[in-house]
Amino acid sequence: MKNLATGLLLSVSLLFAGCATQSPAKIYKGSYFYNFESSSFTPAGSDEAWCVDSAEMAKAQLPSAQSGTAEVVVQGSLSPKGHYCNLGASKHVLKVFKVLSVANLRSGD
Repeated sequence: MKNLATGLLLSVSLLFAGCATQSPAKIYKGSYFYNFESSSFTPAGSDEAWCVDSAEMAKAQLPSAQSGTAEVVVQGSLSPKGHYCNLGASKHVLKVFKVLSVANLRSGD
């Protein structure tokens, strides 16, 4: 039941994030983290984790891993500052248009 509620909250957060005005597409470099409940992008030189849709980051995931990390370069658009995803813990949502490079792909299992 908790996973259902978390999934619903994520869906609603992403829906509202999609309604907000996004910045123009830029190139972002940083670390990508994913597990069965959430995924995030941490820009290089920062400790702030941004919400990201794991489906947009499939290229940076190991097919058989439930969780993992990778160093990535992506082209995307950043949402306005707010409270997004997992109980509003992320200040931004990064809408990824294209994964440009993936390095150091590791399983967290």
